[in-house]
Amino acid sequence: MLSSIFLSLVVCAASTAAQELCLISTTPVTACGPGDLTTANWNKFNVDNDLFGFINGFGTSDNFPRFFVQQNTPTTSPFDNFDCSSFSSTNCQVPKQNNPHISNCVFKGLENTFCANFVDPADGFVVQNYINLWQGLKNHYDAVKDAGDAITNANFIDTMVKALAPKKQSIAVGVFNLIADLVTDIIPIGGEIKAAATFMKKIRLVIKETKSDLKDDSNDIVSIVKQNEAIDKEISADTAQLKQQLNNMVTGTQSRLQRILDQVFGKNKDPQLIEKASDVGNTMAFLNAYHGVFLDDMPSRSDLAKQMQTQLQNWIVSSVLEAMSYDVTIDTTALADVPSNPGGVCKAENGFTVSGGCALFRINGIDSKGAVIDGKNQGNDIFALQNVAGIDVQQMVANAQACDGGKGGGKTDFEGFLAMENSNKLPDCMFNFRVVSKKL
Repeated sequence: MLSSIFLSLVVCAASTAAQELCLISTTPVTACGPGDLTTANWNKFNVDNDLFGFINGFGTSDNFPRFFVQQNTPTTSPFDNFDCSSFSSTNCQVPKQNNPHISNCVFKGLENTFCANFVDPADGFVVQNYINLWQGLKNHYDAVKDAGDAITNANFIDTMVKALAPKKQSIAVGVFNLIADLVTDIIPIGGEIKAAATFMKKIRLVIKETKSDLKDDSNDIVSIVKQNEAIDKEISADTAQLKQQLNNMVTGTQSRLQRILDQVFGKNKDPQLIEKASDVGNTMAFLNAYHGVFLDDMPSRSDLAKQMQTQLQNWIVSSVLEAMSYDVTIDTTALADVPSNPGGVCKAENGFTVSGGCALFRINGIDSKGAVIDGKNQGNDIFALQNVAGIDVQQMVANAQACDGGKGGGKTDFEGFLAMENSNKLPDCMFNFRVVSKKL
């Protein structure tokens, strides 16, 4: 029997002398077309094992994605130009490679796919995940400038300040309180597009798990604070202050995105070997690709820009309302609207129909003597909140009501808003003006 087995091996070896040893895993990659590079297939083909094994054997580096590509493109012609370290990079891609192993059975059916560019087909999923991570960050980087430009070009700030403020006042305090938080990751979140809501949350989870938060953030915030102090001294017009603040929001957000990019795709240094296998799962290299985390839900630049513009406009409006000392009285008096014009009576008094009654936005209206709807306590055009800013006033008032019972001045909860399971459109206390309900 042993001789027959030996004979079979000899015959097999002779018939496949020009072929490589074919070892197929229990979960081989069987699909790698443009629509196949998904999180579901990553898990189906157990790509985590491939990534885990590589890190355990070869370690990580500051530019792990480039290191991974160099090691896993064909050894006769490794691709050394993979570069995602800059948002202007044109080499965050892997062109078609001449793979000498393409005849190996592991590539059967995958010959003309992205995965055929690598030593192992599973490597294609890992590299595509990192390409998506770069593209998503780039889309955020470009979109925040698009959003800032759109607000500037629409003359939004001048229009809103004129509408909400009947007289010039300094708005430095209101804007200052929010600007420090805006250099974090808040502005893409809160819209209808799932990808826009989850991408930065995934980034934050990795940063938190690896305890690698961006140490330069504090310096960035200090820099912005100093800029604000200089603005306060030099500029008295509130619109000019807000425009400079908006510019700081854009550049501050882009600076943070660049530092995130540097963490993942920074300068290539010598690999850092892993001392024990149990440490692999805690590395940034592993967590940034674990389960193909960035293969699905890629946020587009246009979707992000639209949501960022909405959130930036929310911040501007919230800042102006706070600086102008606005509050809201919800008149609970039953109003006799004609059937053809629901909400007409409330609107005639410069109010908004909300849950519980007619919301009257006034400047220090709650503490004023006499009628709370006194014209001198109103902005020039309170309806610009809807007509220009596009704000959901019912949502705005509900947000303020829920903030410390409508007492005003509550701290905006950015951390809770950034939790992965949170699907709210606004952070708690985004609008923190006072709200009271009473019959007038």
